[in-house]
Parts: sequence; C-alpha cells; structure tokens
Amino acid sequence: MNSTELEQTVEMTITRFIERQQEEQTKKADRRLFNTRLLLRNYHQFKVRCEELKELNKVETEEDPFVEIGGEYLSIESLTRSSVRTMNMMNFIDKMLEFYKNDCIQQGKEAIRKYDTLMHYYIYEDKKTFDDIAELHDINERTVRRDLKEAVHALSVLIFGIDGLRIQL
Repeated sequence: MNSTELEQTVEMTITRFIERQQEEQTKKADRRLFNTRLLLRNYHQFKVRCEELKELNKVETEEDPFVEIGGEYLSIESLTRSSVRTMNMMNFIDKMLEFYKNDCIQQGKEAIRKYDTLMHYYIYEDKKTFDDIAELHDINERTVRRDLKEAVHALSVLIFGIDGLRIQL
C-alpha cells in the first residue's frame, strides 16, 4: 500500500467515524423528543396517579412485602421509589411548563400561540384537534402543526437541559 492509498483509507475511516457519531447524536435527539411527547401524551394519567398518591400520603405495607403485578413480584420499596419518582417528575414537568409559559409571555403573541397550542393539544382536560386549534387562533392547520413541533422542541430543551439544545428540527 503506497502513501496515497493509505491517506485515502485514513480519510475514509475518519469520514465514516464522523458519520457514525452524527447518527448517534441524531438518535439521542430523537429519543429526547420522543420522550417529551410521551410525557405530554401521558400527562393526565401521571397527574391522576400523583393525586392518588397524595391521597394515600404513602403506600401502606401489608404483611407480605411483595406485590404481584402481571405475574411478577415487586417489592413495596421499589413501588414506593417509583411513585416518588413519578411525583417528582410531574412536579418538574409542571415547573417547566410554567417556565415555558412565562418565557412565551415575554417573547410575544406568536410564542404565546405556540404555548397555547401545546396546552390545548396535550395538557388541558378538553383536548383539541389540529383543526380546532387552527380555528381557535384563526390560522392554518399546518401552522398549528409547526407551532406544536416548535413548542415540543422548546419544552425538550427545558426538560433535558443542554442536551436538549442538540435536537434538530
């Protein structure tokens, strides 16, 4: 192998390595957006669970320290940890939604519309469709979809911090 062939091989290897790194970053960003949408889609179920946990105040233990769920045994301790994590996560999501709202208020009318779109589509009890939101704001349905995409991206940045900035639209 002469020096030209070696140089080409090294360049090809470096190029392939960089491509793989970029692919991995894209997968991570996709996961963050997926996780944000998943949290938002299940927001009400999590809130209901948190309210139930608040009413119980804490999980009452029976004589048997294990609970059978779906054929698998889980310890009360692990269920309690899971419940506490759920409550903490929901408190965090609520704080990030409030922060996003305040940020949108400072940015102006268009940003407020994006926040409102997110809230109507995912959070409010009376969820609305893209058409309903478009009619509400007197805009095109495609604008609603774009607003929602941008709002989810902004919320992902708030939820995942600096890692959220790597998300590509």
